[in-house]
Amino acid sequence: MVVAYFFVNITQKSRKLLPEFINGKPSVVFFWLDNQTCRAMSSIVDKIKNDFNGSVKVLTFNVVKNYEMAENYLVFDIPLIILFDKEGNQVIRITKPNEYPKLEAKLKEII
Repeated sequence: MVVAYFFVNITQKSRKLLPEFINGKPSVVFFWLDNQTCRAMSSIVDKIKNDFNGSVKVLTFNVVKNYEMAENYLVFDIPLIILFDKEGNQVIRITKPNEYPKLEAKLKEII
């Protein structure tokens, strides 16, 4: 039996949005793969773009193509949406489409 161990130094990982993405607006970051669950979650991202037109920055990252970003934000569950406030601090993380009301409430609170 082979057991593989990996260690993540959490102190080196970012809890804040990278400076190049901060623009004075809340940011929604969507980490995804090409699968059914992520496609369902992408409808939430589209809803955010439409409902909060221009007042929220939306970033999307395919975790296969952008694995460094996924690693930086300790993405263990896919799909994942992280909401960052205007200063780039993490506010909430959601992994299920039915958590949209929590995300929407937090967005309205910080805008």
